Amino acid sequence: MSSHTNTIIPSPTDTKALANRINFQTRDAHNKINKKMSIKLAIALRHGFIYRQGILTYYYIFKVVEEEIIKLTTSPTTSEEVKIGNLLSKTWIPEFNRTENLLKDLQLLYHDEYPTKEALQLFLETNATELPPVLDSFIKYIHQSILENPCSIFAYCHVLYLALFAGGKIIRSKIYKNLGFLPNFNHLSSKEVFEKGTNFFKFGSDGVIEETKLKLEFKKNYELNTRESLNEKEKSIIIETSKKIFDYNLMAMEELGSINKEQLMSKLNFKMVTYLLEEWKFNDNFLSKRGKHLIMVVMVLLHMLFAFFILKRFL
Repeated sequence: MSSHTNTIIPSPTDTKALANRINFQTRDAHNKINKKMSIKLAIALRHGFIYRQGILTYYYIFKVVEEEIIKLTTSPTTSEEVKIGNLLSKTWIPEFNRTENLLKDLQLLYHDEYPTKEALQLFLETNATELPPVLDSFIKYIHQSILENPCSIFAYCHVLYLALFAGGKIIRSKIYKNLGFLPNFNHLSSKEVFEKGTNFFKFGSDGVIEETKLKLEFKKNYELNTRESLNEKEKSIIIETSKKIFDYNLMAMEELGSINKEQLMSKLNFKMVTYLLEEWKFNDNFLSKRGKHLIMVVMVLLHMLFAFFILKRFL
């Protein structure tokens, strides 16, 4: 890296760089959510219905953030919004947009229930009116925080998108090793399913080299347009908003886990049987090999019984 680049992209010890100040102020929250997400991801990669719920959750989060980015950069209504919109136009990289990528993933993950784009879009719009309480609160907070302090958009740009850069490649690698949890389509190979169902974690189309260039470009833009152009009050708002983003992100994932736990444990149902079967299939330490095989047989029989009663009811 050239010396000129080094003067633009701050070193980790540059205490004046806003990005470093955010990282320092949110370090504990960052470590906490990393541990929690590692556990959640391990579970999600054993159960397709949980994984796709996570993708659906982030669809709503990134969609509203990107709507606010478009609003600030194309149709600001106050002098403060004009200022932040101009800075954002110099900072934001179009390849960062996640909404369309998330939509592509959802088209695959929800294909059985909503096989057309129109059907999926109707589901997404209907579902948006009845979001879980924490997620709904997070969505409202995003709108309100940016309305009150347009500069807070820089908190979302830093926390949400750089987190994907940091963890996206790792998550895709874990998904590739657990392809069995993704939907099975006769006309697609496992590799094709993987490529079509992990767009959320991909930046650009030319692999790691392009992703690295995009990341460096964003860091450079972020530094150039925040160090001198934002005052200390604005930077403090961005840092405090960053803390709230971490809190909401963690609470939204915990809420998703609580909802699934409540649904699974409320009564013995088809989803519960499927969940247990998948847990025993993936967890080699849960039972002895003989006991594991026996339970799997029982679970398969229960699946057959559920199917029998469903057919009897509707045929």
